[in-house]
Amino acid sequence: MSVRGTGRGRRLGLTREKVIAAALKVIDRDGHDSFSLRRLATELDVEAMSLYNHVPNKEAILDGVADLLLSGIDFSGADTGSWQDRIRAHAVAFRAAARRHPKAFPLVCVRPTRSRASLESIRSALSGLAELGLSPQEQVHALRGYVAYIVGTLMRELDSAITLGTVDPGQVRQRIDGITATGDPLLTATAPHLAVSDHEVEFHYGLELLIAGLATRAGVPYDGGPPPGAPGRPAR
Repeated sequence: MSVRGTGRGRRLGLTREKVIAAALKVIDRDGHDSFSLRRLATELDVEAMSLYNHVPNKEAILDGVADLLLSGIDFSGADTGSWQDRIRAHAVAFRAAARRHPKAFPLVCVRPTRSRASLESIRSALSGLAELGLSPQEQVHALRGYVAYIVGTLMRELDSAITLGTVDPGQVRQRIDGITATGDPLLTATAPHLAVSDHEVEFHYGLELLIAGLATRAGVPYDGGPPPGAPGRPAR
């Protein structure tokens, strides 16, 4: 038997869209791990039971937030230019959205979405692969490899996945000492770089590796990527 609210939410003009938008606001502020219907009701100034007039449960709200974030990404830049430029534009747009909502965006990365916004993101990514001469099956393999890279690197940047390095200069020396203490020559040689995380550089470096690999796989030229210091590829 479903639980119905008191009706106060309806009197205040509450809708599913307003509930989802308020949930995003709460998660942006507090994080998705601490999100609860009680906190959301407080944000909306309604009784918690009133929320059930618009959403069936907490999981549906989190799904709605993920969909709202996806629908807010502007992929228009990924519809023009070379296939390599379109892939870069898609990745940059996705990352920009993640950086705007660092506490909420992990929901996009971990919750399955079957919405129109999700399909548009897939269509946009596929448009960068369509001219490579790959079979539809291999296009999907390439797409899933691309998605795995994007999700993995963003989860690390958003502190939702483990990373060996740090962005805190005060901790770098400690990390270097911990790595070199192993005595392994390979780890010791790379310790100054393993100890540091530069998300901007690493995102674009990994993206170019993926694009170059796709070019090799499809037997087409790789454009070399933007020059160092150009937008989308910071100088080192």
